[in-house]
Amino acid sequence: MNLNQDENRTDALLWESLKAGNVSVFESIFKTNYGFLFNYCLRFHDDEDEIKDCIQILFLTIWERREFLGTTTSIRNYLLASLRRLVLKRMRDQNGRMGIDLDTFNLQTELSVEAQLIQDQSIKENLILLQQSIEKLPERQKEALYLKYFGNQSFAEIAAVMNITTRAVYKLIYKALDTLNDELRFTYRFE
Repeated sequence: MNLNQDENRTDALLWESLKAGNVSVFESIFKTNYGFLFNYCLRFHDDEDEIKDCIQILFLTIWERREFLGTTTSIRNYLLASLRRLVLKRMRDQNGRMGIDLDTFNLQTELSVEAQLIQDQSIKENLILLQQSIEKLPERQKEALYLKYFGNQSFAEIAAVMNITTRAVYKLIYKALDTLNDELRFTYRFE
């Protein structure tokens, strides 16, 4: 059995325990996922208080309706998809229309803390070039990259979160990587 299967089995057991009313499992799931969920939503909605409210609403709804929840083998994926729908619905309801155009999703990118601490100037310059190149990508590609490389989500999980096919996720990520590769190759060739 591989690591991913072990994680899926663990998530399935935790989820069943939550559905059975285990408060400590519920609290653990909340604490484990809160930071990632908050940072994910900041990528497309800049109202931190609204994001916090949405996360609270999501977890409150999960707890109140736990007996009616389906099964899952990826708690994080379930939470991401549910929270994304909730935030987008509330943005649409507040604005009387869709708050964002999903094709021009304003996903902000940021470098990891580790990368920011690197003191070597040439590495810093390379990271800045990479970030600038990522910023040029279409918003859906940036969202898929974020979920894949910062969220450690599988292609199927990303498809569920973004409400697209797995094939579309492959296309988004590989197109983004090809574009970054071309962009960075072009930049280094002319420096």
